[in-house]
Amino acid sequence: MPVVSPLSHRRVDLIPSTTGIVSAVAPGSLAAELGIAAGDRIVSINGNPLLDAIDFQFNAQSEQVSFEVEHQGIIVRHDLELEGDEFWGITFGDPTFDGVRICENACPFCFIKQIPKGMRKSLYVMDDDFRYSMLYGAFVTLTNLDEADWQRIEREKISPMHVSVHATNPELRVALVGNPKGAQVLEDLARLERAGIDFHAQLVMVPGVNDGDELDRSLEDLSQFKRLLSIAAVPVGLTRYGLERQSKQVRLSRTCMRTLPGKQISVRRYEKDEALAVVEQAERWQARFRVERGETFFHLGDEYYLMCDLPVPTADHYDGYPQIEDGIGITRHLLENLDGMIRRTRPGSLAGATGTIACATLIGPTMIEAVDRFNAHTGAELDVAVVENQFFGTEINVSGLLTGEDLIARLSDHPGNGPVYISNRMVSDRTHTLLDDLPVSEVSERLGRDVVPCGLMSDVARDIRSRIRARSTILMASA
Repeated sequence: MPVVSPLSHRRVDLIPSTTGIVSAVAPGSLAAELGIAAGDRIVSINGNPLLDAIDFQFNAQSEQVSFEVEHQGIIVRHDLELEGDEFWGITFGDPTFDGVRICENACPFCFIKQIPKGMRKSLYVMDDDFRYSMLYGAFVTLTNLDEADWQRIEREKISPMHVSVHATNPELRVALVGNPKGAQVLEDLARLERAGIDFHAQLVMVPGVNDGDELDRSLEDLSQFKRLLSIAAVPVGLTRYGLERQSKQVRLSRTCMRTLPGKQISVRRYEKDEALAVVEQAERWQARFRVERGETFFHLGDEYYLMCDLPVPTADHYDGYPQIEDGIGITRHLLENLDGMIRRTRPGSLAGATGTIACATLIGPTMIEAVDRFNAHTGAELDVAVVENQFFGTEINVSGLLTGEDLIARLSDHPGNGPVYISNRMVSDRTHTLLDDLPVSEVSERLGRDVVPCGLMSDVARDIRSRIRARSTILMASA
């Protein structure tokens, strides 16, 4: 549950039990030379307690640094004279020592409010933390920043930021974030620009609400910013629990959310013809941006192309995939990776290897074609299991939102005894659990098959090769 942090005096969740714990130290780094090791705790720097990893990195780049480390229960003080750009090589177990700052908004499409009890604990954290925006690409609204936060962003050049804009029309943005502070989004972005902070923008699109003329307005307004690196539009997602909330109008909990001039917000999924209209509108803007900026700049989530049965754009369309963590271009990246793997792999080198790739319905046809190509070149005999999302509802059709129970229900009677390969986006890096809090190991045990999270087809090929080598080693040892 959210509490007020004694360190930052802000409302946060997931406060670590012990702050400043070092989880890893890079070999050859300054920290390694000083004898700092995993398990040590950074207590203070230049006489001040640390708020987070960014705070450490900023203060540790001074010419004179004094900091205290707790090593095996003993406080050790280091006073250093540095050149100012040292490689410290420290990874912290928790990057924010005061917890994760929580959201003050009430977005009508908030995913956290669309999930039931009993899922992975971290899913219930309504985070809106500018530090995670810089560190991990998490999108924030900027509505919970006070003047001290702004000054810190400007002083420490916390960049790039990832901003959930949704709309630049002040009244519409207030309705979409459920917070009167949302009206000042253009002023907030202008302040980032003046401070020399790079940023990316995201628009969660709601049919008939912030597309059409409103999308044109948002793109026109955003195009003025030179520090804006990319814009992405993704379609809103509604779980079956979210659909129930919509029917009960539970979301309309704040006055600022209830009405727009002349209408009430209704959140629903895109129909195919509506999605096609967004694609066509985007293509007009992309053509303009290529002339003005020399890049596509405005990108659509893969769902738009896949739900319209359109081919995803080519790799050069994505400008180096600036928002791939948000799923922008992930399908093309998968296909490009497959092409590269085929070029590097000797034909027939994985002959006879078996296994199943499990994916959600949206990517299903593309994945089947990709695996057919993989098999034809390598000699492997992988098959694809397309999994419907029964937990959240079939409206949710992306692989990253499949649960352990969905996989078990679909694969329990699926033939084969080779590994089951799943998207690593289904699994928490920290807890190794799926969204419904089932550990990967438990899913594997219940299926009687190894379950292997992978990001790309090259990861699948790498796992198969390791299994082939392991079998060869066993055979040689028993000969």
